[in-house]
Amino acid sequence: MTANYRLRQATTALHFPQELGGYRAEAWKPMDGAFRWVKEGEGERIERTDGRPFRQVAFRIAIDYRALPKSYAPFSPFSEGGALVYSGQFHACATAPCEQPGPLPIRISSPGEIVGVEGRRSADRDQFVSRDEGTSIFIGTLKPVDADGFVAIIDPGLPVAAREHLDRSLPQSMQDLAAIYGPLSFKPELYVSIDDEPEKDGRISSQGGTLPRQIFMHFDGEDAKKRMLADSPLWLEWFFAHEAAHLYQQDKSGKLVGDDRFGWMHEGGADAMAALAMVGRGPAERAYVLKRKEEAEKACATGLATTTLSKASAEGKFDLQYQCGLIMWLSIDQDLRRAGKPGLADLNRAMFAAVRSGEQWSQPLFFKLAGELGASPAVMMQIMTLADGNSNDALEALGALGQVANGSLNLN
Repeated sequence: MTANYRLRQATTALHFPQELGGYRAEAWKPMDGAFRWVKEGEGERIERTDGRPFRQVAFRIAIDYRALPKSYAPFSPFSEGGALVYSGQFHACATAPCEQPGPLPIRISSPGEIVGVEGRRSADRDQFVSRDEGTSIFIGTLKPVDADGFVAIIDPGLPVAAREHLDRSLPQSMQDLAAIYGPLSFKPELYVSIDDEPEKDGRISSQGGTLPRQIFMHFDGEDAKKRMLADSPLWLEWFFAHEAAHLYQQDKSGKLVGDDRFGWMHEGGADAMAALAMVGRGPAERAYVLKRKEEAEKACATGLATTTLSKASAEGKFDLQYQCGLIMWLSIDQDLRRAGKPGLADLNRAMFAAVRSGEQWSQPLFFKLAGELGASPAVMMQIMTLADGNSNDALEALGALGQVANGSLNLN
């Protein structure tokens, strides 16, 4: 594809907030040889080699998937030739520092294909303004399927067994969460893509995530189809229940929630919502959830032996936010149930309402509301210790919380 930036006023550099591990310098090829990429802090800039100002710069970019550090890939190719394009990676600033780029007007031209963006489908071209964290744009010939509670574009190259499982699991997750929190204020979009071709560098990857009103997942690299079916298909059910939980966190709070410094709140919270949604569906789902809980507790303990949860994200160990967070949320769920409350659902509803009214999604808000709902001081202190304490104290707190969390899944 060609990405052509046009600026209203001349600048000496176009700045991007994230350097993405050198991805742009490698893959975004300036069509004018007078430009070069330069790293600056955690970001990067494109500038003319002679330092002169410019008002336009264009790139040729291969539409390939790339696993990026703590960031969504700019392209998720579909097997039939289309692609999902993440607009957030194109956000830039005309001046530095570029920490929060402003809105980016985007015009898309793709003759002979459908352009899907912001809930609409247009032939050949469209335009919109990409804001905040950006959105996913579908460009291709596949037509969306209007399913129960969501709109889906699923790669025809997906294995039949995986497709059949998705057809059941996502509607079930939506129904389970709607029964607790009420329906979403919108119909979300689901994108699942697969590229089974071997990558030149031999990498194999998969990535999923949530953007406003969207859930997406991509499988990439050699034998992607086999890898997708190698484990129990219930992992797909867990994934989509987790992502559906994020949609509810966003919609019911009125905004995106989450801060990587205490990712246990939104990521662990979404995992706990997935666990409680799945555990009552049947014996296979129940066994899978119990296995996930046990694995999460072990992984959390292993991680805490070398770092603290408060430092995990900065040290590139973000998975601990999911693993430890699951135990923290399940334990508060059981603790509230013992106090006669509905548990996690009651705390979530209180959190969502507080954030919608203007409060900050934060640890202090979590503990304040949990206390008001009747959580015990002992459990709250153990969660505080796991969130912010040193490794030895956190490991001790984890053991205690793991026992409480068992009750949330009816193990006691």
